[in-house]
Amino acid sequence: MKSALSQLKASLFESVSKELVPQGFKLRASKESFIRRRNGASDIFQLTCKDGKPGWKVEPGVAVRVERVEEIFHWTSGFKPQYHSGTATVGAFVGHLLAGSILAYNFFLVSDSDLALVAEQCLRIFREVGLPYYERWGSLRAIDAELNDDPSRKTPHRSLAWFRCSTGIIVARLVGRPDIEKLASFYTKVMTQDNRGFYLKRFQDLLESLESVKLGEGLGGGDLEAYSATEV
Repeated sequence: MKSALSQLKASLFESVSKELVPQGFKLRASKESFIRRRNGASDIFQLTCKDGKPGWKVEPGVAVRVERVEEIFHWTSGFKPQYHSGTATVGAFVGHLLAGSILAYNFFLVSDSDLALVAEQCLRIFREVGLPYYERWGSLRAIDAELNDDPSRKTPHRSLAWFRCSTGIIVARLVGRPDIEKLASFYTKVMTQDNRGFYLKRFQDLLESLESVKLGEGLGGGDLEAYSATEV
């Protein structure tokens, strides 16, 4: 039998599902996410539920997973295979995107009386933030511009250095950026300095593996349409 808290969370996801499922999203309860697969990518709407003391603290997040990018990343990521499907290409908690702080968009679900309001707050975020996010970042060119036009500029969409550098160089390869060698040098320097070079070897292995990827491969079929999505 489910605990009262577990049932409360399940009721929240059931309420949100009523709007998201007709739009092609499927609930992945174990990941606290709704995922919509399309040509070569997946749109992700996540409702991370943490102990709210009492109840749940719900932290909405949005992300896009480009299958080819993540496939290449995991050639050298060191992640166990069961975790390969759980990474996103760009994404962030909504609080970071809109206000620079995850705390700005926390919703508290303590009892059944909060359910309708919290569900509507989550759906409002989905409509006003999620849908535009999926449209904007469902393009390799858009991701490349964000990460690689100015690689020294921080971005909320890829905040950790290892992920930023890895995703940046993979996307640069897929779109055929002419300055890819310069980017590789810049990102290698970043990896050398970040965490005392903890991820440097993995990044160097990634650079070597990218030699097998045709420059500009990602635009061969009209951006993301070149790939068929796999199950997330």
